[in-house]
Amino acid sequence: MTHSLAASTLQQIRDGWAGEFDVPVEVFAEPGSHTFGRDDAGSLVVVTLEGAQVAVGTPEAIERLQTLAPEHRADVEAVLTVLHGLQPEPLGSASLSYVERVLVPTGIEVAVGPVQNVDMLRDHCTQEEWDESGLIDMPARVAARRPDGKVAAVAGYERWGQHLAQLGVLTDPQWRGMGYAAAAAARAAQVSQNEALVPQWRCRVGNTASEDVAQRLGFQRIGHQLAIMLG
Repeated sequence: MTHSLAASTLQQIRDGWAGEFDVPVEVFAEPGSHTFGRDDAGSLVVVTLEGAQVAVGTPEAIERLQTLAPEHRADVEAVLTVLHGLQPEPLGSASLSYVERVLVPTGIEVAVGPVQNVDMLRDHCTQEEWDESGLIDMPARVAARRPDGKVAAVAGYERWGQHLAQLGVLTDPQWRGMGYAAAAAARAAQVSQNEALVPQWRCRVGNTASEDVAQRLGFQRIGHQLAIMLG
């Protein structure tokens, strides 16, 4: 994938994922497929960053995954087929994007700190949207406010180890497409960068609205994640 991320940023991204997987960071710098079987794994996760693909799962799941060519190991349907009998439940397939210089929208009031009315915003969205935002695990929140002062969108981030900030954003359905999500997410990304973290935008494949916001803020897609729970 073509991108302009600095080598130091890429190293932080690799370090972050290596820490999440508890694997040597070198495997994310080496092109090709790398697999790790864990007896205590409850899922199969496959992450591709540039030319390196790393999979962690139960030994049986890894053995079955290896029957697929590496280029098919990010395909949900193909992976589910080889996992037949292990009670696989897809958690999702997502793109992984990162940014160094955040492109900040103007003209929208953004507040950092305790955010009120989050429960009201949550009530206006579906449970799936709330879960996908990940805000429940993100204590550092930023609010973008409507002209009347009420919250139109909330963004936050969850710290992943020493290097990554996993971003999340949720917007009131009545105020979508007006720049509020971008304004809140941009400020959350900047706050995370003040802590020397690399903002990470993990977007479910097919969520074009989320992809559009990420691109508007300058995020660059360099990877992909597939996650499947095992029974």
